[in-house]
Amino acid sequence: MTHLGKCPKCEKSITNVRVEDVQGKFGSSGTVLNCLSYCCPYCNSILGVTIDPLAFKTDIINGVKKALGR
Repeated sequence: MTHLGKCPKCEKSITNVRVEDVQGKFGSSGTVLNCLSYCCPYCNSILGVTIDPLAFKTDIINGVKKALGR
């Protein structure tokens, strides 16, 4: 497999990333979301951030259970 991606800061080829749990705040409401940041393993620059899909799924399931009175 050829890896062509490079870190925009240190310009080293990226073959893996370091994943960290971070919190994000949604707009002016201040709602806290569980997120994941993807970092360069060489220089620790943040390459991207996204909502944590597993935590998001759990929040949805718990909300549905609460709405159903379970």
